[in-house]
Order: sequence, then structure tokens, then C-alpha cells
Amino acid sequence: MTAVAERAPAAAGGAPRRTDRRRERTRRALIGAARRILAEQGTTDVSIQEITDTADVGFGTFYNHFETKAELFEAAVREVLEEYGAALDEACAELTDPAEIYCVGVRMTARLAHLRPAVAQVLVQVGVDYAWAGEGLGARALRDIQRGMAAGRFTLADEKMGLVTTAGCVLAYLQVALEHPDEFGEDDADTMAEMLLRMLGMTARSAQAVAHRPLPDLP
Repeated sequence: MTAVAERAPAAAGGAPRRTDRRRERTRRALIGAARRILAEQGTTDVSIQEITDTADVGFGTFYNHFETKAELFEAAVREVLEEYGAALDEACAELTDPAEIYCVGVRMTARLAHLRPAVAQVLVQVGVDYAWAGEGLGARALRDIQRGMAAGRFTLADEKMGLVTTAGCVLAYLQVALEHPDEFGEDDADTMAEMLLRMLGMTARSAQAVAHRPLPDLP
């Protein structure tokens, strides 16, 4: 009887853990479905039924995890962009110039409008809230601005204003490039990055040189 009594708490505690794992699997399946839809269809204009079918979960389980499709796709894009940001860090691992590291982030993110328009579209929808978050691309940009200031490459007085300006320009670029894809190309992304470097305090000559260096390969 004592052995049964001793096993009871473990059994009681096991069910919630199994439930938590099942809920997490379902949530991961939904996010994975949203990512596949973005990658394969390039749109968020799908039904919840299509999302749950893609995830191979029941329709009713969707609302146990997300209130709206927009919330799901935002979670999916945040995850994609966090992975993208980590890839940027890896690609820049051998670079030593903080101005170039910042510039690579701007140039590659602006290129999302051409290379991954569905992701760029949701990034525009998420907007400044994402850019100002304590994680993701905004946090990386702020880190790179601070490093540039510490190294004397940037001369602005307030790094937060540098982040606001960077985020505003990149988001605006993504929006207009998505709306007018034939009028904006990779050279325009580099030109915007050059202008941002000058805004951060670099000379025109230095900004031009850094903004047109070969881009590293993403892993």
C-alpha cells in the first residue's frame, strides 16, 4: 500500500505533463503549417480550415492556441525572422567592421521584399512593435549600432534614435518595394543602406564603400 501511495503523485503529475506536451505539439504543428503556407503559397489569405488541414490537427484546436490567423502568422514570421537573424549573425561571424555588420543586416532585410515577399509582407504588418521588441532583428540592429558607436564608426548621440530611423526606413522600403516590385531592386536596397550609414555619422565616401561590399552568404 505504501508503494501505491508513493507512486500516486508521479501518476498525478504525469497527466498534466502529457497534456502540456500534446498542447505544445499542436501549437508547433500550427506554426509549422503557417510557415509552409508562407513558403509555398506566399500568402496569408487562407482559411483556418486549410491551416488545420496542413497541420493535420482538428479545426477546433486552432482557437486553443491562437485567437486569429494574424496572431498565428505573426508567431510564424517572428520565428522565421529569429532564425534569419541567427543566420545573419553566423554569416557575419568573420566580419570585424561593426559598420559593415550593421549594413549587411539592412541590405539583406531589405532584400526580403524581393526574395521572400510573403515574409516581408507580414513583417510590414507587424511593424514597429516587432522592430522595438527586445529580441529579433530590432535588438540585433540596436546591438550593431551600439558597437559601431563604441568603435567610433558611428557618431550619432542616441542609439535609440538610430534604431527608430533604421526600422522606419527599412519598413517603409519593404512596403513600397512590395507594392511596386518592378521599380525597386537590390541596388536600391544598397542605396538605402548607404544613406542610413551617412545618417549614423559616416562620411559619404566611407558609407558608399561599405554599402557596396560583397554580401556574405547566408548559411
